[in-house]
Amino acid sequence: MAVIRFAGLGLLLVASTAIAQSGPITLYSPNKYPNEKLNFCLNFKTGIDRSITDPCDLRYGFLYAGDDWDWFQSSLEKNSRSVIKDLGELSWSSQFKVPVVDPLPKLLPGQERNVTVDVSGADGADGAPGAPGAPGADADGVVRQRVPVQPVAQPSPSPARKKNDGKPKIDPVFVKAVVGHMYVAHVVDEQNDFYALFRVDALERGDYCVISWKVINPPRVAAKLGSR
Repeated sequence: MAVIRFAGLGLLLVASTAIAQSGPITLYSPNKYPNEKLNFCLNFKTGIDRSITDPCDLRYGFLYAGDDWDWFQSSLEKNSRSVIKDLGELSWSSQFKVPVVDPLPKLLPGQERNVTVDVSGADGADGAPGAPGAPGADADGVVRQRVPVQPVAQPSPSPARKKNDGKPKIDPVFVKAVVGHMYVAHVVDEQNDFYALFRVDALERGDYCVISWKVINPPRVAAKLGSR
């Protein structure tokens, strides 16, 4: 169950080819290296950061969800509206179109953005609840992350309950990290509103990933057909 929802993607307008990129740099998982001083954050305009608490455009490895140990995370700052989208398997020399990505909606006064992760039953059990003391974990208690996640309420057992599909329900603030894939990030907060592309050049499961990136001009939104 995901609490955050965002608007659909805009039209695909901007073609990118042979883009000059920055990097590569290596981001490490704080779940694997909790007490090390390593690169845990990438800010697209200023580069890498070793902080696990400072505002950050992109993090890797803060979430282990069941058997999936490789996730990117956009900023969880209160006023962040950033969104990351996976563009699929691409290289920097590929020709591809960058989509217009709508940011998360603005929060109303007093409103907070909730993030939830639910992998209950991810071990294949029929609606198996999380392990005691580990809200949202599967029956083996394999949810580990360094951001607060709201507990997911477990419904009362029922003989008519359908078998759990075993698929984790991951909030869209997290995006699966896949080697060889290109991603577009629309970074929006009180100080910023820009686009960046980044690519996973290498990845060691649950350990680290190697990233190259480039800040780009925002895609142009085409006029609707028939408009003047």
